[in-house]
Amino acid sequence: MISAENAVQLTQELIRIDTSNPPGNEESAALFLEGVLGAAGIKTEIYFPVPKRANIFARIKGRKRGRPVIILSHIDVVPAKGDEWTVDPFGGELRDGFIYGRGAIDMKAQTICQLLAFMNLYKEGIEPEQDIIFLATCDEEVGGHNGVEFMLHRIPDLKEASFVLSEGGSIVEENGLVHAQVSVAEKKLAQFMIRARGTGGHGSMPHKDNANEKVVRASHRILSHPWPLKPTSIVSTYMNAVLKGKKGKGFRYSSLRGSLKNKNFREFVKGSQVYNALLRNTVTLTILKGGEKVNVIPGESSAYFDARLLPTEGHDSFFKKVRRLCGNDVELVRIGSDVSKELKSGYNSQYFRGIGRAVNELKGAVPVLPFLTTGATDMRYFRNLGIPAYGFFPISLANEELFRMHGVDERISVANIREGLAGCCEILKFLATCKA
Repeated sequence: MISAENAVQLTQELIRIDTSNPPGNEESAALFLEGVLGAAGIKTEIYFPVPKRANIFARIKGRKRGRPVIILSHIDVVPAKGDEWTVDPFGGELRDGFIYGRGAIDMKAQTICQLLAFMNLYKEGIEPEQDIIFLATCDEEVGGHNGVEFMLHRIPDLKEASFVLSEGGSIVEENGLVHAQVSVAEKKLAQFMIRARGTGGHGSMPHKDNANEKVVRASHRILSHPWPLKPTSIVSTYMNAVLKGKKGKGFRYSSLRGSLKNKNFREFVKGSQVYNALLRNTVTLTILKGGEKVNVIPGESSAYFDARLLPTEGHDSFFKKVRRLCGNDVELVRIGSDVSKELKSGYNSQYFRGIGRAVNELKGAVPVLPFLTTGATDMRYFRNLGIPAYGFFPISLANEELFRMHGVDERISVANIREGLAGCCEILKFLATCKA
């Protein structure tokens, strides 16, 4: 049965499967999805890159072979500390019209809505123009090496996809304007750590070779560096639509390039989590390690940083700057090996227009705008291959809910799931008509 009530129940059940990554353990979730698809008569394949890690694949055959459309999601989630939550983060509890749990927004509800829309296409006997592939992977939250990267090597025609739809955008209200954000690009991942070594000793006898102090000084220089505000084409298009005519303290918005010349507007941007991240490289200190006892000076200390670069920025120049900021007292270690390609997809396309029509069918004549995702997603693997990939889940999401993602008491409303299922069904029916 494909209904909103079914989607709510399946979302709760999927949340109850703890797929915190690390370690992942996505096998149970893949088997759960296999059971749902199998009950509808859809053949699935599960791929195991390593024990307990799993990816699930299913296909509706189209009129023409080659260049499939891929509906992509991930089934791993970031860890959650239960003592910080008001509910069990893996309980899938339904309370006051919301389902609570890690992965509710990122992205188990979307996985279920995409799954049911895929099943609905199959049940209605619609033969798509191209194969449509449902792909739910492991490991996205720590880089996707056991997930999408592994699957691209195992299933050759994934590299020939005509289009990929995944996470990254939604319907929002900002400055009184309801609009759809369709993510057509994302910032680049540039994580790193710094490490200092020094002389250990008793806390009662301080000296100048303290590893903790070296890391603190270097961290301060890194975090206090003012990365410049830089407009990009996608962000300019987006902000020119949502801020047109806006009046603020000491500014009236005209265009992004023009407004950035105004000091008051720049201060307005710095005060906005979203706009600040859209317009500059960001560097966030996420982990500090150093010392085990209050009266002992440690011999080693480290700090970890999550940096996200604008699509037009290069990794090499970024890390060259960070090395200068670090100074000589710490060692800089890059985490991961992402390359410096500009990870974007064009939005003058049949896919963007079709998603726009589906949104307007559901929500009326609301603007549908290209958007830049400030986080990293598995879509970068496809964009690196030149395959257009958009992030969009057709739900109306307030910032209050969005900011719970990766945070405490992550949740999604039953109304969102109802809306998301209807929207996914509309979008998949459109994608079934697309010719590569």
